[in-house]
Amino acid sequence: MLIAAVIIAASVSSIAGDLVFDVCQGYYSGTKLPYRKAISNGDGNGKYALVIYLHGGSSKGNDNNKQLAEKGIDSIANYILRHNEKAVFVVPQCPSDKSWGGPMLSVLEGLIDEQMQAADMDHNRIYIFGGSMGGTGTWSMLSAYPGLFTSAMPVAGNPSQCIADNVVKTPIFTVMGTADRIMSVQVTSDFISLLNSLGGETMFETEDGWSHETTCVQSYTDQRIGWVMAHIKGEDGVESVRSEKAVCCTEYYALNGCRSDAPHNGIYVVKRSFSDGSHDARIEYIKQ
Repeated sequence: MLIAAVIIAASVSSIAGDLVFDVCQGYYSGTKLPYRKAISNGDGNGKYALVIYLHGGSSKGNDNNKQLAEKGIDSIANYILRHNEKAVFVVPQCPSDKSWGGPMLSVLEGLIDEQMQAADMDHNRIYIFGGSMGGTGTWSMLSAYPGLFTSAMPVAGNPSQCIADNVVKTPIFTVMGTADRIMSVQVTSDFISLLNSLGGETMFETEDGWSHETTCVQSYTDQRIGWVMAHIKGEDGVESVRSEKAVCCTEYYALNGCRSDAPHNGIYVVKRSFSDGSHDARIEYIKQ
């Protein structure tokens, strides 16, 4: 049950991907939950999507700051800004003695419910991302609250304790590294196969040689984030892809013409391919 939520100080903020995250906290199901919140006004039209990111185990605490250091947040924030998404981006911090599972699932649901009470929020666009412990937490939220989310991206997580009949209601893009020694690629592969047998919409990619840490850092590409955020719920509750074109592939080139697979803080020619077969190229400053 929601008890209270407050913005501690709008003047105390951090920047990720050029989005400014205010310091907030709330009490949900009797648990204090610190979180950061940023708002992107996008093109100014329509309602706001809600984007949730669940961090990994090393970012637990109560300083309401450590979680923002995860690289996935920068990647998602940059995507939101570059694509003029109108969105509220919320990044909660898990208490040190808990994980994104068990009682914390209802705490997260309370946070989401509070955010969606605003009249200008779009209930057809609620997206959840997470890596490592946050990846497992993302799987768990899909299992505990079937149909709540529009689509999801659990990275390097463990779905073994999830109810497939519940999870199948949400489109999923998941990524695992073949050199991950913490989470099992086979467990995820088997669960994805089960979802597919139930008629689920899934995307499952493995990255050769990626460790657990590398997977949590590098998985959040424009193509994958774009797949997640291209989904929207229809009036009948059925998931579909937004009518506007979605990014299918993004390529980066240095100004000397050499392709870069890992652009980092500089000016690049960015070429994008879209779901309608069209292409676009422009010069952009990339901050990673």
